[in-house]
Amino acid sequence: MENYVITISRKFGSNGHAIAGEVSRMLGIPVYDRSAVEARVSQLMPETEDVSDDLDIVDSEETVQKSETGISILKGLFRRESRESVQDPGQIEFDRQCEAIRQLAAEGPCIIIGRCADEIFMDDPRALHVFIYAADDVRLKNSVEMLHTGEEEAKALIQNEDRAREAYRKRFAKHAGDEIFGRHLLIDSGRFGVEESAKILFEAAEYLFGEQ
Repeated sequence: MENYVITISRKFGSNGHAIAGEVSRMLGIPVYDRSAVEARVSQLMPETEDVSDDLDIVDSEETVQKSETGISILKGLFRRESRESVQDPGQIEFDRQCEAIRQLAAEGPCIIIGRCADEIFMDDPRALHVFIYAADDVRLKNSVEMLHTGEEEAKALIQNEDRAREAYRKRFAKHAGDEIFGRHLLIDSGRFGVEESAKILFEAAEYLFGEQ
């Protein structure tokens, strides 16, 4: 297959990570989440100040100019940061992550979880944008099982994560309140389960990107 990227946005507790992992196995391509993106940022500029604590929200995403010389762009970006001391540290971190995501995708086919990657690759013809969701009772059940906690604690966590992700997209995404805009597939993981949801996504990727 030629180079392509699958972006997965998801509701907390909808098993988005599990589905992404299964699709990764089926397609034989890597999956990158928040920790992987932040690790790439650290590898590119290990001596830069960490401003991730200024983002007390789950995801940050916005489109940055694509370049084949991503490292030089990062260095130029950080030099500009030193001249613009009043620049929003959250926006700085967001821009760093955007460029790191573009570099990861340039290395080969991959899956990006969250990070507003659907916005970054909105106009890329070799991108498949997916939104995974589930009913509230399913999300609660999944969260209880995943976190080994009680229902009240899980409910509180779901509410906090929903608010955080909404704030993150509102801050960095152009269509923050629209879960349909720009998405090619919406999958109810509560209806299909992890394995069948992964199969749907795998078949969509094969249809769009498979060798003719």
